[in-house]
Amino acid sequence: MRIIKLKLSFVSVLLTVLFLAGGCSLKRNYALKQMANFFEKVEKNPITRTPNEVGLDYEKISFKSLDGVNLSAWHIPSENSEKIVIFNHFMLGNKAGAVPNKDWGNIAVDFLPIYKHLVDAGYNVFTYDLRNHGESDVYEDGKLGITNIEYQDVVASVRYVKEHYPNKEIYLYSQCYGTVSTMRAMEKNPEDFKGIKAYINLQPLTPEGFVTGVTRKFEMEHEDNLEVFGNQLKKKTGYGLNEVGTPASAVKVPTLTVQVRNDWRTTVKSIEKIHKEIDNNDKVLFWIEEGDERLEGYNYFAHNPEKMIEWFDSH
Repeated sequence: MRIIKLKLSFVSVLLTVLFLAGGCSLKRNYALKQMANFFEKVEKNPITRTPNEVGLDYEKISFKSLDGVNLSAWHIPSENSEKIVIFNHFMLGNKAGAVPNKDWGNIAVDFLPIYKHLVDAGYNVFTYDLRNHGESDVYEDGKLGITNIEYQDVVASVRYVKEHYPNKEIYLYSQCYGTVSTMRAMEKNPEDFKGIKAYINLQPLTPEGFVTGVTRKFEMEHEDNLEVFGNQLKKKTGYGLNEVGTPASAVKVPTLTVQVRNDWRTTVKSIEKIHKEIDNNDKVLFWIEEGDERLEGYNYFAHNPEKMIEWFDSH
């Protein structure tokens, strides 16, 4: 049978996985290949809203990553506040969130209410677009570094905030691709994260969790799935599994890890492992019990800000 190679979106990949599922090794390997293809490059999600729409003043900022890539940011002030939260988005999103997409369950992600809650609670917000996202520059035609490149953006954001908003207490709020990039930044440049007051680690994703969760969902579990996925990932991105893990042991700051418990794109075991490896005794694992849709986890604190504010306020 002639197989036509297509560039597939995430859910298209999953539909391909479902279609091909059936125990045949050739078909299973092809499905895992398509899953790896998803991490090769990214196309921008448009920014359609600004903080003004929820009554917040903001300043547009441009700064450079460690390797010179131009990054776009918003500084959202909170009057008479000496605290600031650096906010890192997920892959395919941007500093505003993400517009509904049929390939992602038609769920809109809206960060603006989260910013409003933080500002009202006395926190300035510094939020920016990772390279290849939002209004930041495109890097090598959208090429992803599986956080081995993007960690530079996180380090640059911390350095920018320290230089331009001196004497402010710094907090971190990062999610999915952004939170693994944050951990990678802590691993590569630990000195830049000394003194960080607290960290919200929202829905970190590991290769093991992703492969196990997705193949279990579509009844394609097999003992060599992770190895096959890793080989394909290396071919598409240049990075092997040993280079794209989640370096939780590099996290030395107080950390609240948050995860949708029934998110089928990962596993409870992988999240518990990340939580255990965080190198700080001041850590909490908080499960979102509602639903099984990962994207709704990104909206959780927009509707339920209490845990977020409590965690930051306690540090």
